[in-house]
Amino acid sequence: MSDNTTHSRSVAVFDFDKTLIDGDVAYLFMSTAIKGSKFRRMAAGMLMPVLLPFLLIRPGRIVAVSVMLWIATFPLRGKTARAVFGAFVPGVLSPPINVRFYNDGLKALAAHRRLGHRLLIISGSPQELVRQVAHPVLKHDIEIIGSRIVPFLGGLIYRSYCMGPGKIKLARQLGALNGNWDYGYSDSAWDIPLLAHCRHRFLVNPDKKTIRRTKAALGGRVTILNWTDTKK
Repeated sequence: MSDNTTHSRSVAVFDFDKTLIDGDVAYLFMSTAIKGSKFRRMAAGMLMPVLLPFLLIRPGRIVAVSVMLWIATFPLRGKTARAVFGAFVPGVLSPPINVRFYNDGLKALAAHRRLGHRLLIISGSPQELVRQVAHPVLKHDIEIIGSRIVPFLGGLIYRSYCMGPGKIKLARQLGALNGNWDYGYSDSAWDIPLLAHCRHRFLVNPDKKTIRRTKAALGGRVTILNWTDTKK
């Protein structure tokens, strides 16, 4: 366990999208919902030129993803976020979407569990969506932190966006980070702030740019993992 952490046991932190699974569940949810409605396709098409600059800058991403999520979920007609995501989840793990968990990721979780480590998923995707996708496959002893979603004018929007430094902020608010973590797994340079708080850092299936940026930020102290085999 890290000398800088106050946890009573070691903690292993995992990103979710493209780290434990081979897709991005928030993107897949919004894409599927928007493509399934002519009204939503038209709204997204008209707004995308305006939203694109917001997607390219970190502070603006919550605005862009909130608008796209609102388009994907309007009209709610009284449904909760749990119900909306619950209706989508059965399809995400089967064709044609067919998201798969990485076998090596499941093995890593199992290894940490055998060692008695605390397991934590911190994802930029909506927390309720991650929970519903994860729980049929992963055990319920894994704590899940994700972006917070709230209803707004008949649709859903992001209340807090759990990306980049936002992951650290939210983890601290929830008491999940008191010092540093021991193990951190991610596929993305967006998670440099998360990995910076880990003693042992792992990049899962990163591209060359991600490797270069992450090593530059963390002084080269990162291990590259190649997870390609997925759960059938």
